[in-house]
Amino acid sequence: MRFKYSEVIGSVQSKTPVPEGYWRSGKERSAPIVIEGVQISRVTLPKAKGGGRDIFEGTLNSIRKQLLLCRDQFIDFVNCPMTTTDYIEKMKAKL
Repeated sequence: MRFKYSEVIGSVQSKTPVPEGYWRSGKERSAPIVIEGVQISRVTLPKAKGGGRDIFEGTLNSIRKQLLLCRDQFIDFVNCPMTTTDYIEKMKAKL
């Protein structure tokens, strides 16, 4: 599983239900994932290092676990078959 920083960061920022203005920046970017007023997780993203470089496998696994997705779901999430609505439905099923 190999993805570029820009692919993963773009997918996470556009598809996760994060309240408006909650992306905190600093050494890393982080935000809560909130569904129906309940925080189900927190996702932390590394700062993009050139944007065109691949993210390390360990970092991808950490992001995947924070998103509460299995490997195949994470691949769909980044490659675009999974929409925001699909992601929210999967999270509601886990609650």
